Amino acid sequence: MRKLFFLFFIFFFSLVFGKTVDPEKKQLFQKAVYEMTLTPEKAVEVLDYLEKNFKLDSEEKDKVKYLRIKSLFFQNNLMEALKQISDNDEAYSSEIIVLKRSILYYLNISDDSDIEEISNKKDVAFSNEIMNLLEELNQNKSKNTEQQLASILEKAKSSNLMISRENLLYLFDFLANNDKGFSHDFFLKGISNLYSNDFQFRISYAKYLINNDETAIAENIISKLPEESLEQTTNLNLKYDYYDLLAKFSAKKQSGQNFKDAVDKKELLLKTINQSRFSAKNKWFNIVEDNLKSEQNNLIKNRQNILFSIIGVGFLVIVLISLWYFQINSQNKEYQNFITKINLLKEKKAPQPQVISEKTENLLLKKLDDFEKTEDFIKSDISLQNLAKKLETNTKYLSETINTHKQKNFNAYINELRINYIIDKLKEKPIYRSYKIKYLAEESGFSTHSAFAAVFKSVTGMSPANYIQLLKQKEE
Repeated sequence: MRKLFFLFFIFFFSLVFGKTVDPEKKQLFQKAVYEMTLTPEKAVEVLDYLEKNFKLDSEEKDKVKYLRIKSLFFQNNLMEALKQISDNDEAYSSEIIVLKRSILYYLNISDDSDIEEISNKKDVAFSNEIMNLLEELNQNKSKNTEQQLASILEKAKSSNLMISRENLLYLFDFLANNDKGFSHDFFLKGISNLYSNDFQFRISYAKYLINNDETAIAENIISKLPEESLEQTTNLNLKYDYYDLLAKFSAKKQSGQNFKDAVDKKELLLKTINQSRFSAKNKWFNIVEDNLKSEQNNLIKNRQNILFSIIGVGFLVIVLISLWYFQINSQNKEYQNFITKINLLKEKKAPQPQVISEKTENLLLKKLDDFEKTEDFIKSDISLQNLAKKLETNTKYLSETINTHKQKNFNAYINELRINYIIDKLKEKPIYRSYKIKYLAEESGFSTHSAFAAVFKSVTGMSPANYIQLLKQKEE
């Protein structure tokens, strides 16, 4: 019997994992599948050995993950199975997502989030069809049950039976427990034939027969079950179903002691199973809560990052605008300073005349006339400041008066007085005509004879020597 069971699961394995592997790895995978239903803890040991001693490709790693979670599920180690799912959810294949849904359904938890994301895959689509019908049957909403069952049965014949097993088993159990009068017998028989060597389907079908008073056929099925293996199996749900079958069969046969023994064992197992379910359910809710908190924290962090980015960009914009403003302001200040300097230069070059009263102006002109009659202008230290002080006025008044009435600036005014002075000397005292130009320059107050000669020519139109020669010629 166990040999047939082994061959049956090898067939399943080849359907699910058709890729060629090396013989030793293939044998170990087959052994894990074989051990999974009756002794799932041994299947886990085989998978551990595979991971430790063989280099597995990505597809083989997915196989190991899938078989490990399924073994944990059969072993009723639901918390660890859920942990394995939650720790690696994003990396799992569609097969594991379907298995996850089966485990959560077993715990009466509805979670289709992953199913919707990959519903276009064949295995997932088939799982959806099965579970949707099961939900409709539970709610008495199914209208075309036979047609839907026929469709599922037909698809099951070409599906991966290992992947579809739990979903089909849930539907099978529901129909077996609720079908009276063999209205769905075609489906149950068809599925039983597909899973002819699967103990759990055979047990469920036997209970279906007992419910419909086909005790003899059920007894034949029971007689072919491996009693010792089922008594010792660590697959608690399989063992519970087996004791439940024995209890129903004993009740039908009115075998009181056998019924009591089966019920006692069943109730003891049910207590353990329910405790495991309760713990696993709480574990899953904690996982979901942690995931939600993690998502919320990530959302908060993302929002904070966005906010900080906005603040950072805003600060940078403010800094850039400030720098631009200060640069423009600095340029404006430099421009204003430049304009101010230009204006100052213009003011220096063209000072505005200071308004002098007529009385002051006339008095100053009188003093200038008196000054011109003296020989103070030939003094070497004569200056605008000295003369203003001598005439008891200020330099601005003096300069403005000379500019306005003498039509020349102060230096030109003094130089002209000096030239006129020396011309008078040359005309009145012939002795001066015999003096050197240097002496004439010093006599008239010039510091150099070249400056004297230049000013003399600008006033008379000729050089000092030519002018002296002209005077001599006139006397002759």
